[in-house]
Amino acid sequence: MQAETNIAEVASSTYVIGVLAVTGIFAVLSALLIAWPALAYLSTKLV
Repeated sequence: MQAETNIAEVASSTYVIGVLAVTGIFAVLSALLIAWPALAYLSTKLV
């Protein structure tokens, strides 16, 4: 029974890590796409 519990914990932690990674990538891409006009404007002012 202990082995089954360990397998379930590993599968659960792998699933959580995968979901967090995908969510993090989505968050970074969303932030870049939202901030892109402001970043483009600032870069034209600096150059």
